[in-house]
Amino acid sequence: MIKKTLLASTLAAGLIVPVQAKAGLILSPKPAIIKPENIEFSKHMLLGMPLTMGMLAAKKALGSIVFVGGSTASKIGATSGNSTISLNSGLTGGIASSVSNDDLVIAVFVTGSVANRTLAITDGTNPYTLFASELYQDDTFDTNLRVAYKFVNGDTSTTFGPTGSLDDGGAMAVYVFRGVASVVNDVAVVTAQSANSVLADAPSITPVTPGSVVVAVYAGASSTGEAFDTSPFPASLTGWRVAGGNDVNDASLGIGHAFWTSGPFNPEAALIEASDSTNYSWAAMSIALRPA
Repeated sequence: MIKKTLLASTLAAGLIVPVQAKAGLILSPKPAIIKPENIEFSKHMLLGMPLTMGMLAAKKALGSIVFVGGSTASKIGATSGNSTISLNSGLTGGIASSVSNDDLVIAVFVTGSVANRTLAITDGTNPYTLFASELYQDDTFDTNLRVAYKFVNGDTSTTFGPTGSLDDGGAMAVYVFRGVASVVNDVAVVTAQSANSVLADAPSITPVTPGSVVVAVYAGASSTGEAFDTSPFPASLTGWRVAGGNDVNDASLGIGHAFWTSGPFNPEAALIEASDSTNYSWAAMSIALRPA
């Protein structure tokens, strides 16, 4: 409300101009000119005012990340030739079977090997952007893991290069989200790797932005010829996808995600039905996606 004393003083100061009417003539009132420092608001008056008055600024709300869908494939060893996974059909587990422009595609390429290979993931011409760096774990059966991303701009497929050897099996996946910020990583990517086992264990990660989504990626090399288990799978994850590349050196791939709420998020280790071995190896990665 406006105090009477303030109203009187504003009239005296000419801040509010009274209307003078001549006999028989009705004049439209002039707009009042009131300086904010001469007005006192009650809390009820303030709460009742619309935000459109510009006196209170509403904080911009973050969007929500949604899972569009995923798809996997596998291949035998080769030193040349590419493989593709379609983006305009065949996605499952999410809200759509195909991508839309500005969706984020996460692509995963795993090989079992006996050497450190440089793997390739492209849109057919240009390479995808790496998460962290390509991981390599040495043992009798070596793990190579490359995880990269691209925002869709008319893309219809993701291209994976050769495994690098006739003996190296390959496993591949695409995993698509909508509503991810242009600065993709909410915090730095966390990686882990080890010899003497194929049971990959994605590391703990602690996002900071409400609405973030954690993506856990698992890779292993062995002679089992198997993918990671689909049942049971890491209980804290959803959208679980697996693939296995069967050759002399076999590859196992797993990927899933979780909607972060608070604190550190530590996904469970992946499992495999076949017997484990000290000749095997694994690598893993935890990624926190920031909402747009």
